[in-house]
Amino acid sequence: MRARRIIGVALGLGLLGPTRALAQPPSDDAGAPQTASTRVLVLAPRLTGELPPDTAAQVRSIVADNLAEDGVEVLVEGEASCEDAACIAQAVTAAGARFAVGTAVVGDEDEFTVTVTLYDDAGVALAPFEDACSICGFVEVRDMVRLRALDARAELVRRQAEAAPAPEPVPPVSLPVDLPAPRSKLVPTGWALVGAGAAATIGGAVLLGLHHRSAGCLENPRGGECVPVRFTTAPAGGAVLGAGVLVVTAGVVMVVLGRRAERRGAPSRVSLRPGGVALRF
Repeated sequence: MRARRIIGVALGLGLLGPTRALAQPPSDDAGAPQTASTRVLVLAPRLTGELPPDTAAQVRSIVADNLAEDGVEVLVEGEASCEDAACIAQAVTAAGARFAVGTAVVGDEDEFTVTVTLYDDAGVALAPFEDACSICGFVEVRDMVRLRALDARAELVRRQAEAAPAPEPVPPVSLPVDLPAPRSKLVPTGWALVGAGAAATIGGAVLLGLHHRSAGCLENPRGGECVPVRFTTAPAGGAVLGAGVLVVTAGVVMVVLGRRAERRGAPSRVSLRPGGVALRF
C-alpha cells in the first residue's frame, strides 16, 4: 500500500516538470545601479515519512521561487538541513544573509503537514506558517508549500519596512502673503459729504447773492406803472449755506478719522507654515 502511495507521489512530481536549478547567482550588469537588498537563505528542507527522493529539491525550489521580491536576494546554499538555532545561525552567517527560511514536510501515506518558518540571523524562529491536508498527494503539498512561502515573504517584507530608516523630515517652507492695510469706510463717506456740503455751500452763496435782485416787473391790473418784483432768497440761502458748511465740516472730520484708522492698521505679512500661521507687521 505504501509503495503504491510513493509511486503516485513520484508520478505527481514527474508531471509537475523537472526540478529547477537551485543556485541562481545574481547577474552582474555593467553600468546598472546596485541597490541594497536583504539576503535570505533558503535552508534545506527537513523531511519526515515516506517521500520520493527528489522531494527536497522540489520543495526548496518552490520556496526559493516564491520568496523572490524586489529588494530580496534569495540564496540557496548547502545541502544539510538544520535542526537547531545554532546550526541555522551558523548557516546564515556563512552565507552573509540576514534571514533564513526553513521548510519541514511530514508525510504519512496520504496525510501531509507543511511548515515554512522565517528565522533571524540568530536562528530564532520569527514566524512559523503551518498547513496540513488529508487524502492528498504531492500536488496539494506543492500548493501548501507555495502558499506558506508567500506568507513568509509577506512577513519578510513587513520586517524590512520596519527596519528601514525613517525618511528625513522635510524642512518647513513658509509662503509669505502680503495683506494690504485695511481700508476705512469713513474716508469715502467723508469725501462724499465734503462734496455734497461744498455744493450746498455754493448754492447757499448764490441764493444770498440773488437776494433783493430785481426779478422783473408785474403788470398793474389797475393800470399805471408796473409793480417791481425782487428776489427774497436770503432766508433760504442762509439755511442752505449753513447746512453746507456743517456737512463739509462733518465730511472733513470723517476723512481725518478714517486716515488715522488706516495708519493704525498698517500692512502685515502672513507666513503659512506647517506648524501654524505667523503674522509679521
